[in-house]
Amino acid sequence: MKTSAAILMLALLSCAAGASLADVHVRVNCNARDAKCAPPPPPPALPAPPAPPAPPAPPAPPALPNVPEVPAAAHAACAAKSPGSTLVWTLGKGETMSGVCVSDEGKMVFSLREYERKD
Repeated sequence: MKTSAAILMLALLSCAAGASLADVHVRVNCNARDAKCAPPPPPPALPAPPAPPAPPAPPAPPALPNVPEVPAAAHAACAAKSPGSTLVWTLGKGETMSGVCVSDEGKMVFSLREYERKD
């Protein structure tokens, strides 16, 4: 009897040990009519997008051209004209001044509006 009791105890212990090591899988069907499932948690908030890179610095403006003085002949040509008259004065080949005649201290003078030089 002692032998059979020992064998019986050994068999019970081995079954209990095997049952505790077995993988337990529980599956809940939340689509069933009688299922009581909690809603899933909301997704985490998205991180802020990265800042855009700084734009490059604008290029330096071009150097201003050397504008020659208005010739005295241009002022003399305005003497006989009325205020607001336009005048185009050619300085040389490909070089012109254009402007209007204005009254300055009682006399008509040439007021430069545009200087063009074609190289």
